[in-house]
Amino acid sequence: MATWFTVVAVAATASSGLLAACSPFGGGAFSCERDSQCGAGTCSSGYCGFADASCASGYRFGTAASTLSNTCVGDGSTADVVDGQLFLDASPADVTCFGTGFGKVCFAAGDIPKAQVTVTGSIDTDTSNLCSTTVSGGPPACVIAGADVTTTGPIAVTGGKPLVIVATGTLTIDSLDIASHRGGQVGAGSVAADNVTLCDAGTQPDNNGGGAGGSFGALGGAGGKGNTHNGGGAGASTSPTAIRGGCSGQDGKNGGAGARGLGGGALYLIANTQIIVSGTINASGSAGSGNAAMNGGNGGGGGGGAGGLIAFDSPIVTNNAVIFANGGGGGEGSSNDNNGANGNEPTSIAAAPASSTGGNSGGDGGAGGASTAARAGSNANQDGGGGGGGGAGAIRLFQATAITGNPVSPTAS
Repeated sequence: MATWFTVVAVAATASSGLLAACSPFGGGAFSCERDSQCGAGTCSSGYCGFADASCASGYRFGTAASTLSNTCVGDGSTADVVDGQLFLDASPADVTCFGTGFGKVCFAAGDIPKAQVTVTGSIDTDTSNLCSTTVSGGPPACVIAGADVTTTGPIAVTGGKPLVIVATGTLTIDSLDIASHRGGQVGAGSVAADNVTLCDAGTQPDNNGGGAGGSFGALGGAGGKGNTHNGGGAGASTSPTAIRGGCSGQDGKNGGAGARGLGGGALYLIANTQIIVSGTINASGSAGSGNAAMNGGNGGGGGGGAGGLIAFDSPIVTNNAVIFANGGGGGEGSSNDNNGANGNEPTSIAAAPASSTGGNSGGDGGAGGASTAARAGSNANQDGGGGGGGGAGAIRLFQATAITGNPVSPTAS
């Protein structure tokens, strides 16, 4: 079964053309022009498809779909339209596609990248002029493409879209920071905790409990109890099947701002020949904030953000430096008179350590997740509970069977 994804640049035009070509009820088959004609199904390429989990698209054509009868939507020779969007399942003769993992990034014959590309400075995936305008297929992302592509110097990557870099030859990465940082940048493609389609919000803390850490590739740590009140429970973890970042943690309850940490960003690297990493790639979540004592009150610390996603799609991947997508540490709860310490953020493949201040009886923030599990925030007998550490993100590997060189965190899969 081939992998497909939305052809963003041409979906509206292509879908209009395909649907207009339908004959309403000719040839003994039931043709359609809109979903409402298919009852519980969907109109795809002029025929009705119905939910079927065994098909990669989630739909199978019905028995009245002419030559497409009983085949999975998306198994045609060129394209299918589902819910008004065009999906490629095989490359037309005049299109060349790259990537095997989360789908293909495609270029028309005249737009195949041929120039040597060097990337410097910061990247905003929503506005950067480095993002290709000639991609004819791919996820909703900023795609930077070239023959051999080299990034130089530390590059901060922000914006709402994930970053995809495609090299038809060799891709060499110096340092990319696609992490989120407490009080600073939000990594490109990070996912807010209230995005209910992608993040499980978990069980919220009450009174002065600590917030739970965010979950993504691994489970976040629970929030610590404040006095006798419950800390937050982490939402479920997930194995990423699309290019997306990590989820936020939970805010701590009461007192000052025990703010949640944000999830790490999303990065997909594709190269026909090889990928060489000579500097740091960081897609970690940010730390939760410690709770501030207010008017003699106390409150829970914020949960750390989950690590994001780093994906490699190449026959050879070499890590000569440091690659990590770890969870941020949880913030400390406050006592009646003392502020809680902010959580710690990952700076290497090691887990971000727990946060604590010696004179404060609030619960300590939990350590972030790495190749080890995220830790829960500590309970407090009288004061605010600690925030849980954010769960580890994910490092995915396609084509190559292993990343050679230095270890990564979490373990590539």
